[in-house]
Amino acid sequence: MSLGDEAHVEDGGAPAEELLPQDLLREFDGVNACAPMVRYGKLPFRALVSQYETHLVWTPMMLDFSTSSTERGTFWLPEASTSSAPPVAEWDPTPEPPRRSGVHSAPHGDGRRRRKVKGRVIIQFAANDPVQLAEAAELARPWVDGIDLNCGCPQKWAYHEGIGCALLRKPDLVRDLVRTTKQRLGWNFPVSVKIRIDDDPARTHELVTSALAGGADILSVHGRTRHQSSDGHPVNPEGIAFAASCAKGAVPVVANGDVFTREEGEALRKRTGVRGVMSARGLLANPALFAGYDVTPLPAIQPSLASPLTPSKITQEFVRLSTAHGLIFPLFHRHMSYMLETAYFRTRKDRIAFNALASYAGVLDWLEEEGCMAQEGKDAAGRGIVKKW
Repeated sequence: MSLGDEAHVEDGGAPAEELLPQDLLREFDGVNACAPMVRYGKLPFRALVSQYETHLVWTPMMLDFSTSSTERGTFWLPEASTSSAPPVAEWDPTPEPPRRSGVHSAPHGDGRRRRKVKGRVIIQFAANDPVQLAEAAELARPWVDGIDLNCGCPQKWAYHEGIGCALLRKPDLVRDLVRTTKQRLGWNFPVSVKIRIDDDPARTHELVTSALAGGADILSVHGRTRHQSSDGHPVNPEGIAFAASCAKGAVPVVANGDVFTREEGEALRKRTGVRGVMSARGLLANPALFAGYDVTPLPAIQPSLASPLTPSKITQEFVRLSTAHGLIFPLFHRHMSYMLETAYFRTRKDRIAFNALASYAGVLDWLEEEGCMAQEGKDAAGRGIVKKW
């Protein structure tokens, strides 16, 4: 499946534009991304978040890979503002269709011109050998829209193998990894680099400039050092802003860290001056956070029994995606637990009962027994699901 295969016609006959990931970030405001997550960023989850205003999705640091047309969402995005002046509406001969069932977009009325674009998939590799990375990237190229080099994994085993965070203080190697991959794939094929900040700003500056010298097209920055855990240390927006400033506008920058609501994402974007924001743990708990939902909407989990199972409704729900793509039960179970945790486990007993389930059938029975197959826009008790728009 090549990029060209994705240019199918939707929404009244208007084809969705297929842009390079870096151009998506440059040309549009409000671009959101799903961070690479070990174990959890598999195809069914990427396909799910792409239905809820997540425009770029990263695969996990590569151990295995599968893809499908369902993980590239279609979005109407506002063109980037060119100044601080109020936007001026432009005439667009292509009418914007009403929001379709199954595509959950935040409403917009700021007068800016919008274009229909296709989401992008970026595959992440951990490597310390330029030739091996180039060969792996060449194999993956037909199925993805970009290659990402992991320079941020803080796990001890990765560091000892010389990958992930072990590259943060090896700027020359990072440059060679990027350059060799670009030479193999062609200079027009996107290669991005995901880093963490360093205690020493000079090290961050050297790493960023070296990655750009190698030809990197996108820079993603996690606002913690390799020694800082996500649970024990808040993200450092100033560190992200400094790393972004080192790029000097040559490439778009994506900020990563502590994005659990749409508002937090926009605040991080504004505070750091980046083009995109990325979430990991926030999306695990609420795949629809970028679309403005406070909690996971039930249609994202399972379609309503009270409404027709139309294709557009079914493609967005995680049960069908997981069974269709063969997600192993332990991962499916953990994903469901994360999604249900905040709003749908009323007591500790609910959590214990759910965690004891041992099969897909058991989870489906639990959902039905607990009344979690509610109508779209309602929670299990029939209350309206809150959006912060």
